Amino acid sequence: MQSLLTGDPGCCNITYGGWVSAGAYANAYGAPNNGVIGMRDVGNEFTVNQVWGYMEKATHTGGCGWDWGFRADMLFGTDGQDTQAFGSWTALSPNAWDNAWDTSADYGSALPQLYAEVAVNDLKVKMGHFYTILGYEVVPATGNFFTSHSYSMYFGEPFTHTGVLAEYALFENLTVWGGWVQGWDTAFDNPRGSNDFLGGIRAPLLDAATLTWALDFGHDDLTGDDRFLQSIVVDVDVTQRLNYVLQSDWGQVKNVGSSEWYSVNNYLFYTINDCWKLGTRLEWFRDADGIRVPPAAGVPGEYWELTCGVNWQPLANVMFRPELRYDWSNGVGVAPFDGGAEDDQFSGGFDLIVTF
Repeated sequence: MQSLLTGDPGCCNITYGGWVSAGAYANAYGAPNNGVIGMRDVGNEFTVNQVWGYMEKATHTGGCGWDWGFRADMLFGTDGQDTQAFGSWTALSPNAWDNAWDTSADYGSALPQLYAEVAVNDLKVKMGHFYTILGYEVVPATGNFFTSHSYSMYFGEPFTHTGVLAEYALFENLTVWGGWVQGWDTAFDNPRGSNDFLGGIRAPLLDAATLTWALDFGHDDLTGDDRFLQSIVVDVDVTQRLNYVLQSDWGQVKNVGSSEWYSVNNYLFYTINDCWKLGTRLEWFRDADGIRVPPAAGVPGEYWELTCGVNWQPLANVMFRPELRYDWSNGVGVAPFDGGAEDDQFSGGFDLIVTF
């Protein structure tokens, strides 16, 4: 996973900063919608994807003693609508919480994180609204190599949770997580009555390989559904310059809204030097019941995508990310590209990230 350094230390060990990510994404058909390409569905126009600001006091104990901290993030842009959480629904207020913060058909705002944290020796406990530990790709543009996202991340995984999550460093390279959350992408209230366990482990396989296994399972009182999702990520440094990542997800929802989905994701990155890096992503995503990826409408479907890109970092706080992508699918009820006319698509785009 790639990241740009952001933020400056302030008083009381508080850091703050952010970034702006803006660019364009288009398809070969010239259609105004890029189809089922998560967060890059707006086609053939320049968009501001993320205007992001954060403030954080990270906890540091050095393995001995205690500390407290917090984190607050604010996001505006085309990615804002996709990152919003859900709050209480009433007839007078159908979009409580940040789900209501949309400024247009394409732009909106969100609070991706708002939590407090307490650390005692090697144990950290965060309480509030925070990112998921499932999967490989993340919402912040600074945490991904590609400007577009995988089917696994966008259609198969939650972005955030609200609840309590503990993290314990058993050894230097062995970490475990465990906690209670209110389902997926929820706000501080719990109108659906969701109760989930979220946990996982990160462990070394070899000197140059790391395994991360995470899972979420629970129940939704509003629908009566039981859900389960596990994610496996294997990160291998093949050489000093070549890095390979394998990700696999498997999810199920049973009872009222039964569905099953699973995927295999392959990433290969090659670092040329401090300024240039090459990457490719090959993915297969199976929507076994036609529920996860619209507009499948209950018809099982399979989706593939091959994405190739470049990261150019001319300055420490500037990143340029162009990419080309080919998607194809079969078995869906309605073709997902070119306004429902095609089952494959060439597309591409770029974004420029400036951190501050």
